[in-house]
Amino acid sequence: MALTSSERPTSAAYLRSARVLGVLASLFTFSLAGLGAVAINDLAHGDAIAGVWLLVGVVALRWALASALEEWGDTTTARLRSTRRHALVAHFSMPRREGERARGDLALAIDQASTSPSLERLKASAGASLLGVVAIFWAAGWLPLVITVALLALAAPFYQRAGRRSEAMATQYQERRALLEARQLEVLQHAPELRALGAVTYGANEIAAISESEHSLALRAIRVALESSLVTEFLSGVSVGLVAMVVGFELLGGRLSLVRALVAVLVTSELFVQVRRFGVEFHRRDDAQRALATLDTPSTSVALASNEELLVANGLVTEANTGVVNLVVRRGDRVVITGPSGVGKTTLLHTLLGWRPLVTGVATRTGGCVGFVSVESALLSGSLRDNLTLGVALSDSDVTQRLASLGLVGERFSDLDVELMSDGRGLSSGERVRLVLARALLSQPPLVVLDDVAGVLDADARACVRRALAALPELAVLEATVDTPLLTEATQRLEVRA
Repeated sequence: MALTSSERPTSAAYLRSARVLGVLASLFTFSLAGLGAVAINDLAHGDAIAGVWLLVGVVALRWALASALEEWGDTTTARLRSTRRHALVAHFSMPRREGERARGDLALAIDQASTSPSLERLKASAGASLLGVVAIFWAAGWLPLVITVALLALAAPFYQRAGRRSEAMATQYQERRALLEARQLEVLQHAPELRALGAVTYGANEIAAISESEHSLALRAIRVALESSLVTEFLSGVSVGLVAMVVGFELLGGRLSLVRALVAVLVTSELFVQVRRFGVEFHRRDDAQRALATLDTPSTSVALASNEELLVANGLVTEANTGVVNLVVRRGDRVVITGPSGVGKTTLLHTLLGWRPLVTGVATRTGGCVGFVSVESALLSGSLRDNLTLGVALSDSDVTQRLASLGLVGERFSDLDVELMSDGRGLSSGERVRLVLARALLSQPPLVVLDDVAGVLDADARACVRRALAALPELAVLEATVDTPLLTEATQRLEVRA
């Protein structure tokens, strides 16, 4: 989703503060390592009181630092999660394309993207920790420095390889998961037909195969993460061990003081701790970047039109058709778009409304609400009243009059408290379409878009709908149809050719 103007500076501010905090935390940690070396040196030379108190102070400060960083991370994550959830409505206004991630996955994407400041802090800490090589050189000379730098350089290719493999498998996993969700819904939707043909086992076996493949990909991704973690642990242990061995020989030979030897070992350990933490979160960082891409919707290049011009298209070319469309829809206009099935009429409607990206040209639309009715328009699980009013306070008489104007009368439509089944099951296609149209008209939009709905209405239902639309002269209606338009007296006609 495109971030709102209030969210952009918030996210940027958190990232800036994360970088500053990461650098300061790394430098503070190295300072504590130096104080720890002094404390151990005091203990070694018999100054137990000073050494113990200093060591206790170092431990307390490390605990306070860790607690403060954790609290900061939790707070920033919670605030960004809340901000992004408030901006989530943009995704639900966009129709879902075939093979896209489910809308439910947006919750996971928000959680992953909201951890970006914490991950940025770890990155800044890891970068600042490289200054520790200066302290290592000061304390123990060039050999420990070479050992540390060499092993750090050796870790980089492993990180890059693991990152590429992780990204590839994450993409495959998302595609497989989207396929699994789509196939599960298909099989459930067509279960009666499959059962009648004795083919339920076929659908179940296919879903099981896709699920097994998804499970296998998840296990492979876990193995990649473990391999990356093992690399950092191994290189960290080797580096600290080699540096300790070198300074140990220097200490035995009298060429190095105990304080400097301890500084070299402790700083090396802290350096790799910072790098290791960053490496452990390597895959979470990739997940956060992919989540940000998921939450970013492509620009539709649709601006707001004037009060009178509700829809305007100038030189518009859609993804489904190379034909150029020029169109102006004003208040009270009745516009019919015709063309054979599959020519791109629905895509044109979605593009005009800003639900699909356009290829070239300019499209503008009203900033007010728009009623959209198609055979695939969904009803919600809930009462008839809830489906029609969508939480707006409307009188029962207004609602029943609108239903009656569309030919929806009788016992099933007189009780507004009756519960509808999921997506209007039990109703005919024509009844569902008219309920969706009633819902749209009750919202009093300046524009209603009808996507090839006349074909599911019988003659009496079409007559009711025509009378209801004719009784609203200020309402603009844009209808796409193959051959049976509801609008018999169109003010404009547009033919879409293959």
